[in-house]
Amino acid sequence: MADQPKYRTILLFGMPGSGKGTQGAVLGQLPGVVHISMGDVFRKIPKYGHFGQEIERYTSIGALVPDDLTVRIWERHIKILEMQELLLPDQHTLILDGLPRNYSQAERLDHILDVVQIFHLKINDNFKASERLKSRALRENRLDDMNEEVIRRRLQTYHEETFRTLSFYSPEIVFDVEAGGSPIDVLRDIVNRMSEIQSFRKAPKASTFAASTAKLTEVVS
Repeated sequence: MADQPKYRTILLFGMPGSGKGTQGAVLGQLPGVVHISMGDVFRKIPKYGHFGQEIERYTSIGALVPDDLTVRIWERHIKILEMQELLLPDQHTLILDGLPRNYSQAERLDHILDVVQIFHLKINDNFKASERLKSRALRENRLDDMNEEVIRRRLQTYHEETFRTLSFYSPEIVFDVEAGGSPIDVLRDIVNRMSEIQSFRKAPKASTFAASTAKLTEVVS
């Protein structure tokens, strides 16, 4: 994959419970945009397979999946999408959440990701984030997110490892979004910013993307 063109990429950053998956799923409906949640990729892997058993050893206690395993699984997922022509470097923009999750992963993926914008979903209330995780766990049957110790460890890991990853990128592309409010308010802030990103206007199918974001801005305003 090292020889292929870079993917124009938007990263969603934020602690567990900040709403990255919710926002990414909505934005992924825009033409020319492909949303990939690394957490969803992990969860779709059969639990009794080789990868699945390795992943379960870490996620069941709230620990991060090791970098090498994470990158290998992500590269395989990307390759499958490319073979199906669902993801093409000259036509699509990636929206990633859950990757990169630490500084080392950011370094390893730098050869393939052209990161044009980072949305940092900030939520300063750990209790609110914890309650969101529990609510999501009930809706989606994620039993690990109901465990108080697992939640505490996941939040601690974010502050100690994932947050530091922002320093790998230029501060100019990091856009802070207050994520403690309603999802529709968060979406409005993100879409307003996306419509301002000049690089999209230079990309193939840019007019379609611009029109879509403009329409979405009208809906959430």
